[in-house]
Amino acid sequence: MNDDYGKEYPAALISDGVRYMLASETRWQRHYHTEDNQRGYVISRFMDGSAAITFPELERDWGSWTTRERHDFCNACSWLKEQEDFPEILRYVMQGGDFCDWSAVALPIAMHLPQDEAFGLLLTALQATELGVAAANISQGIAQTRHPKAKPTLLAHLEALWSHPGLREDNEFCNWIAFGATCAIKYLLELGAPPEDFAKQVRELSRHKCQRNRKSCHSFLAKYYPWLKDSSAGSETI
Repeated sequence: MNDDYGKEYPAALISDGVRYMLASETRWQRHYHTEDNQRGYVISRFMDGSAAITFPELERDWGSWTTRERHDFCNACSWLKEQEDFPEILRYVMQGGDFCDWSAVALPIAMHLPQDEAFGLLLTALQATELGVAAANISQGIAQTRHPKAKPTLLAHLEALWSHPGLREDNEFCNWIAFGATCAIKYLLELGAPPEDFAKQVRELSRHKCQRNRKSCHSFLAKYYPWLKDSSAGSETI
């Protein structure tokens, strides 16, 4: 790890020439920020070998962890991917976790469990999760399964987002309903849906009242809609 992040690690790390200082540490992760506190970096302690857990240990201890500890573990656990019992860990999280836990492990579920099982678990999670940021991550996992039912599932999810009364509301940080719609369109396009099918929605999202939503629309979808690269795009609001 020192070779990757510099001789000061773990007290500080270097990434792309930028120095980050250790700000806080949990059982499963280390959090870093720059001196001006404008940029952050998170390291899973499973990645650097300073933390370890097996499925029997997880099964034994999960019930005694706080919600925050569970979320922290789920956000770090993808680095257990080389462990033979990692699939069992993922299944257990999907059984005993909440929507934040499901969101954190959605991509590992898609990548490390059999296709039908992964799709079924993530579909159940999507149906049980409120529309918003957590659902966006789960929909990403559904797309990653490449299951035959992934595309119709995401189309139905996009329709639900688009009919949500809060879709067009401004937000000082981010409108998560609109963000979910942007993500759903992105994943549908990645699954081969024609860009023209969503051109109207994308134009609306590119002019959303919330600046962060306009930026995420441009960032995620400009590959498919060249007109989004126009610097004037997003200057209007819907």
